[in-house]
Amino acid sequence: MSDVSVLGLGLMGSSIAHTLIDKGYSVTVWNRTTEKAAPLTAAGGKAAFTAVEAVESSPITISVLVDSSALVECLGDDIDLTGRTIVNLATGTPADARELEQWVTKRNGLMLSGTISAYPKDIGTPVGGVNYAGPIELWNRNAEMLLALGGLSGHVGEVITDASTLDLSMLIFYMSSIAAFQEAVVFAEAFGVSPDRLVEFVRPGLPVLEREVDETVRRVESGDYTTDEATIGTFHHCMDLVWKASATIAARPIISSAARELFALGVSEGRANEIPSGAVPLLRQIRDRSQHS
Repeated sequence: MSDVSVLGLGLMGSSIAHTLIDKGYSVTVWNRTTEKAAPLTAAGGKAAFTAVEAVESSPITISVLVDSSALVECLGDDIDLTGRTIVNLATGTPADARELEQWVTKRNGLMLSGTISAYPKDIGTPVGGVNYAGPIELWNRNAEMLLALGGLSGHVGEVITDASTLDLSMLIFYMSSIAAFQEAVVFAEAFGVSPDRLVEFVRPGLPVLEREVDETVRRVESGDYTTDEATIGTFHHCMDLVWKASATIAARPIISSAARELFALGVSEGRANEIPSGAVPLLRQIRDRSQHS
């Protein structure tokens, strides 16, 4: 019996398995293509012939397969998970996490759902992070091992969907921000401004962006969207200027057009004089209408 099994030996799975071996844990590994297990067996790990064998070799199994469906397919509906814990680190939706928990529970197993906020090279280092959700008692029993995967790791909530919800919410903000900067680079270049000049102009605004994020949270919690500073109307006017200028260079402002549409909707709904975070209740209304349509 090993301490832990790892399913899926891509770049991330291999890094996780190597880290656990380096930390002194006995590790069983499995991958569809068996040659990927060779470096890990050379490092001291044990290779299983099947995913089921790997799960049966340890009290806790970390799945880094492509998604939860792949895990279910590999294990099969007849598996007995009594006395075993599944830690699913495949990126997925909250619904995926909930459905997999039900599947594991039906087979008498326990489950934590996690999301990885790190590159493979960061696993096991102070800047590596894996966020876990699930029952606190289960987390406490396995925390020492799971925290070994990175200094920024932790338990983010007892609801099994919490890790996925937080991860996807962060990606909405993070990836949209990156995409917006990429769009800004193309826009600036069209008018003769190089990326290095642009970034020096953008960088001082990053602390302001952080302040606006905190302000949004405060306003959403209080429900007070009044302001004597920049308004939804102001933001709409600015995005309208971006849209008009983009048209002169035949650019397609994908990200800024979405912001323009949102703030235009705010104006049409009578929120022009509210702080820009007043778009949050507007977005809630859109969500609620869609859910009931």
